Amino acid sequence: MEMSLRSSRRPRPILVAWVALGALCAALVAVVAAVGIGAFVAQKELRAAVPVVSKMQDEFDSDDRTALNDSIAELQSHARAARGAADTWLWWIAEQAPFVGASLHAVRESTVAVDELANGVLPQLVDVDPALLRPQGGAFDIAALSELAGPVAAASEAGERAADALSGVNLRHVPGLLREPLSQLTGAVGALQPALSRADAILPQLPSMMGQDGSKNYLLLVQNNAEARGLGGIPASVVLLRVENGKMDIVQQASSSDFANERESPIIPLDSELVKLYDDKIGRWSQDVTSTPDFSLSAELATAYWTERFGTPVDGVIAIDPVVLSYILSATGPITLATGDELTSSDAVRILLSDVYARYPDNEDQDVFFASAAVEIFDAISSGDFSPIPFASAIVRSVDENRVYFHSFDEATQDAFSGSRMLGPLPAPEDGKDATVGVFVNDLTEAKLSFYTDMSTELFVDRCSAVPTYTAVVTFANGLDEATSSGLVRYVNAGAHYPKGTIGTDLQFYGPIGSRFVNAVIDGTDVAITTGEHLGRPVGRMWVVNPPESVHTLAVKFEGTPDDSDDLGLVHTPMVNPVASSIVEVPCG
Repeated sequence: MEMSLRSSRRPRPILVAWVALGALCAALVAVVAAVGIGAFVAQKELRAAVPVVSKMQDEFDSDDRTALNDSIAELQSHARAARGAADTWLWWIAEQAPFVGASLHAVRESTVAVDELANGVLPQLVDVDPALLRPQGGAFDIAALSELAGPVAAASEAGERAADALSGVNLRHVPGLLREPLSQLTGAVGALQPALSRADAILPQLPSMMGQDGSKNYLLLVQNNAEARGLGGIPASVVLLRVENGKMDIVQQASSSDFANERESPIIPLDSELVKLYDDKIGRWSQDVTSTPDFSLSAELATAYWTERFGTPVDGVIAIDPVVLSYILSATGPITLATGDELTSSDAVRILLSDVYARYPDNEDQDVFFASAAVEIFDAISSGDFSPIPFASAIVRSVDENRVYFHSFDEATQDAFSGSRMLGPLPAPEDGKDATVGVFVNDLTEAKLSFYTDMSTELFVDRCSAVPTYTAVVTFANGLDEATSSGLVRYVNAGAHYPKGTIGTDLQFYGPIGSRFVNAVIDGTDVAITTGEHLGRPVGRMWVVNPPESVHTLAVKFEGTPDDSDDLGLVHTPMVNPVASSIVEVPCG
């Protein structure tokens, strides 16, 4: 009887199954409902954050700190709400589901990154006084700049957390409604974090760089893009800057004619592979020290020429070009030179790289003009009489366009810039993997005709086979017509090696690290070219001759490896005229 009673109380298997199934369904409904509501809230808040970020970009450029603080608070509210809706354990469970899991993961991690930006990075930076970016009484306040190390370090840590959250996110998995706003918001994170990391590394070195523990001598190479070289142009003007306790002075100026050129042998030993790709003239003529994309070599060569001629020790080398000066003039306003000429942001490039040769045909008069321009622009900066935000924007834009380079002969300082574009246009990552392709232009005309060239670059990436291929295509045009050519002064259009108006050009194509050269084509025809290796990359060297109003198309193909990085890059010589540049993923099938 007792056994019979116990048996009657045991749940029947079918009942247990239905109860379990019901509980599971209830749990799934709860998860779906929670995620659905969370997704609605997250997308609503993220979409609302986009116009706030756009507004803040303008407010950072203004002096209206109240409006900026209000916008930051608004962004923080949207970011916090979006993260609160998506960064939950129920959402994480839903991420494990097939088909929708990748989308949910991308949305959640993106909300984390945006929240770290709004509530971790911006609060540390909003109180930084932009006025620290300009000198007072001719000197930068080293102590005040050093105090930025704390907030910048905290902001950098938050930026790292945001970048880590984005490291596994593929926005292609995000629903279309969210893709554009998330792209804008995560793009802000991606742009800001490297700059914060760099500033965090550089700030401890800043007092030494600015001469707190003894004066520092820096060579400033002003490249003339009207005669193209790989890094920009010939360094026809060289300025020795001395920095001590934050105060910077012009100590001496020189031109290329002050150095011993046309030497029998290079001023320092050169690698034979490098000579094959560029000839040994890069060490025999001071005008050619910026021919290669290796700015550390350019710095060594320039320093060797300077110390041989003047004997002054050099602590570091900086390179800029007239386009940088035009950007700076947008912050300082117009300047008037000793010659009476006025330079503005809109006409400085034309005057410095073209008009000056017609106005002052004599080389000595040109040197006086360039020296005056250097002094007046330097005085405008050292006076501090400029708006700091536009000035900082001008420098950032110049660095982004590979128009500013820096090399320090102090190991700690150089290490602080590791990974920065300022060290050179081609990345040198620690893991030895990089899929950047480079195209570098060296004029052979010995004139100033690069002012009239137009160039575009395209990189075609084909991943349809086991190993990817990278084809760099350059369209190179001579924009001179016969009438304009005939009216140019001899210094601009000498006709020393080619008929007047004709432009000869030497181009070096650099493939990704670890790739190999495949072939080269000019105007649709396969050609044999010089090949070699430099900076751990395969290099193809091509020559092209452009008579007036002619166009040539050059292409060099490289084959990569199966484990190449997905992060692609295409860099090129910063020319006088803007270079249209694009990366094209070749569709399969």
